Amino acid sequence: MMGAGLAPVQGSDDPGLTLSCLPQTAEVAKVCALMRDVIAAGRPDHAVQMVDAEMHPETMIAVRLNVEEIKKDALAVHLEWRQPAQDWQRGETRVLTVMDRDLNERMITWFFETLWAESPGAR
Repeated sequence: MMGAGLAPVQGSDDPGLTLSCLPQTAEVAKVCALMRDVIAAGRPDHAVQMVDAEMHPETMIAVRLNVEEIKKDALAVHLEWRQPAQDWQRGETRVLTVMDRDLNERMITWFFETLWAESPGAR
């Protein structure tokens, strides 16, 4: 479930980036793939690798997407990240809710783009 990921050409000065998502469920895996795509779009010449939550190499940038709540009309998440050889940092919980329809991929992608842009320490 978590093994497939994007691995574009990695520059020699780029430590690479690993992404994991919690909890590890099929529903979370779907939104995790959207987060992976957002990160990869912002790092077109660098590696983005999916890993299990406790398998982040110390030599790479590590990001964890923690899904606190996922419903058809709401999504609550926070990011955790660690630069190589540093301690984990935790971002604020962000919530996306809609009242008149179900969440769709476009909405979640926009939400993740905003979350990623507001988490400069994770990049």
